[in-house]
Amino acid sequence: MVIHSLKLNDFRNYENIDVEFNSGINFIYGKNGQGKTNLIESLYLVTHLKSFRTSKVSDLTLYSKKISSVQTDLSKQNVRHDIRITLHENLKKVLHNQKIVNYTSEYIKNFLSLLFSPDQLVAYKEFPLERRNFIDRILFLIDKKYFQRIKEFNRIKKQKNVLLRNGKKGDIFVWNQLMAVVIPEIIESRELIVEKINEVLEKIFKALTGRDACLKFFYGNDLNSKTDLSPDSILKYLAEKMDQEIGNGYCLFGPHKDNFWMTLDGKKDRQAFSQGEYRIAYLSLQLAMNKIISGMLGFKPILLLDDIFSELDETVCENTIAYITRSDNQVFMTSTAIPEKFMDIGDSFCISNGGLSTA
Repeated sequence: MVIHSLKLNDFRNYENIDVEFNSGINFIYGKNGQGKTNLIESLYLVTHLKSFRTSKVSDLTLYSKKISSVQTDLSKQNVRHDIRITLHENLKKVLHNQKIVNYTSEYIKNFLSLLFSPDQLVAYKEFPLERRNFIDRILFLIDKKYFQRIKEFNRIKKQKNVLLRNGKKGDIFVWNQLMAVVIPEIIESRELIVEKINEVLEKIFKALTGRDACLKFFYGNDLNSKTDLSPDSILKYLAEKMDQEIGNGYCLFGPHKDNFWMTLDGKKDRQAFSQGEYRIAYLSLQLAMNKIISGMLGFKPILLLDDIFSELDETVCENTIAYITRSDNQVFMTSTAIPEKFMDIGDSFCISNGGLSTA
């Protein structure tokens, strides 16, 4: 995937910019508070149809303005796409090749960027929901049936929650039956992606750090220690826990309670990783996803690396740039300044007060 051009009108602190990008590496630099992350956010919006910083569409519009827009010309596997996104208060209108996009789910199956940013890193580290969403987003692309399974599970869970709040035991059993069928399929897909990640994760971590350390990715499914994960066993367990769920008024067990984590030489991430180790481990995870998608789907996601040089030592920075350069993705990297040794790699853009100029 390559984003060839970007036009922003009244988006965040950008009143009006029109810029063309390199198909390889693009350095975005400038002082803090000038709009580097806002630019990355606009590119993320194009590929995910949402922000990674806010759930409110109105937050994306320039202060005092009511309407903003993001327009881009991109290509994927030699096919050009014209994307136009208009934001009005809390409404979002998306045109793909001049046709209205009615279903976000269909759009995001076609485009992808992988994001490394301090904002997302904190969310991923602190909240299991963010970790599940990260894995699910990749599975929507590589497993054609997975989106429907998640959609079906959420439909069942929503209906079951209504019955749990009303204490209707007789009706709950039917929804438990449906849930017991779809849960093993979701677990199987999540186990498969974790297996694929671990085939490449340690090697990537070593390439970035030079360390002979064992970085592993783990999946803890909520029902693993409670059932044998067969539909009959899951149904029996849910039946046993019905009174407990009625008492709480919502579903207590299932894939919406699953978790993911990493270990480094056996040390668990949130408890034992240093801040620098967590950053580079998370970056390694993103690059592992990049390798999996490239191999399975034949296209390379866009890499969005916000504040990439912060809290990483010089050797890791050099190794990371070398690895990314070899990956042949289109890359956007932000920093307050470009290290001198990287000045001749790709194109450079300076941001100042919502303005963008080539270096």
